[in-house]
Amino acid sequence: MSKDEDTKLFLNTGLSHIDVAKALVEDIQSSIEYLTYNIRRYKVPVTLVLFYSQEDISQSLEDSMRLTDVIHTIKLGDAYLSFVFLLFTEEVDCYSFVKHVEHTKLEDIKNFFYFEKLPHTVHNYYNFINSYLFEIEKKETFF
Repeated sequence: MSKDEDTKLFLNTGLSHIDVAKALVEDIQSSIEYLTYNIRRYKVPVTLVLFYSQEDISQSLEDSMRLTDVIHTIKLGDAYLSFVFLLFTEEVDCYSFVKHVEHTKLEDIKNFFYFEKLPHTVHNYYNFINSYLFEIEKKETFF
């Protein structure tokens, strides 16, 4: 496989890494802006989890979420990228959420995840999204 073909198939999306990042930023930028505003104003912790799989796991995620949590699932090619915003949640509690979902809802579905506490402001959305994508790519290529 040539380097050009490899870049077109970033995370089985059929798109280049740049196009994947653009699509994700377009879809979730407004949610991030709204939540970072609330973090600054109300000091509310929010953790963002990105789940990557080749199956639609959004219903399984929704079944495990609280009413205050928000999910955005984007299908790009053969990949499903689900962003879960866990409001009022620190990273330690987010890890518990992720492990609970993996062991109860996703035990037979290959998936990868990455999470971080959402900062109070995001200056460059492409860099922010790419940090998640790079972590998912590392895990996906390792297995």
